[in-house]
Order: sequence, then structure tokens, then C-alpha cells
Amino acid sequence: MTEQDIFTEKANSGYPVCYVEQCPLKEHCLRWLVGLQMPETTSFINCVNPLSLNAGTEGCPHYRNSEKVRFAKGMTKVFNADMPRRVEPYVRMNLIRNHCRTYYYEYRNGSRLISPTIQEEVRRLFREIGWNNPIEFDGYKEDYDW
Repeated sequence: MTEQDIFTEKANSGYPVCYVEQCPLKEHCLRWLVGLQMPETTSFINCVNPLSLNAGTEGCPHYRNSEKVRFAKGMTKVFNADMPRRVEPYVRMNLIRNHCRTYYYEYRNGSRLISPTIQEEVRRLFREIGWNNPIEFDGYKEDYDW
């Protein structure tokens, strides 16, 4: 699947797009790039309000960088036999509290990708409980951070 196909698929799925022409970030914004792929047959779209605070500026809160990032996939290898018993429950309970039980199990089994921000949160939780060994997830995938 080409990048254009991915953007067209997102456009058709209702992904919020942006058409703020004067935006200095538009050439590298997923919302702008997906908007360019919007089919002419689509009459109504989910779009960023150009009048919203900071829309179309360097500090736009709706900006989504078009560079791919490295997502982790699965956390079954993270918890190992060498780990003290107190570590796994601490990390698990904090992730459930911060994200919800469903997301935790989806992160763990690999059905939900783990963003770079959440990967760092997992590493921080391990450090907080005193586990300083390297944390390796089950796998990794390059993708857009929609």
C-alpha cells in the first residue's frame, strides 16, 4: 500500500483534516496531507476549525507530524524470570490506572501499538520500582502517529 493509498483510506475513514492555507506547518502535517487526498465525492468532512485557538500557527495543537515513528508491539518479553516479584504488579497496576485495563492487555498482547510516549512511560515505571535493566518490547513497527 502506497503512502497516497494510506492517506486516501484515512480521508475516507473520517480522520480530521485541515485546510488552513497559510499554516507554516502544513507541508509536514498529516491533517493537511490527508486533506489533499479527500475524494471529490465526499460532501461532508471532519475538519479542524481554522478559527480555533492557535490553528494554523507554529504552535497549532492539531498538528500531527508526518514523519513515521517507532511503535512497540507487545510486552510479553518485558516481564521475565529474572525480575523481582514486586516489579510486574507495580508496572501493570500503574499502566491500568493511567490507560485502562483493556489498553494494558492490548499493549501486552500486541493488538494495540505502543507509542513512543507510552514506551517511555513503561521504562519510567520500571525505573521507579528499581528495575534498571534494558526494556525490550516484543517487536517494533514504523508508522504514522495519527
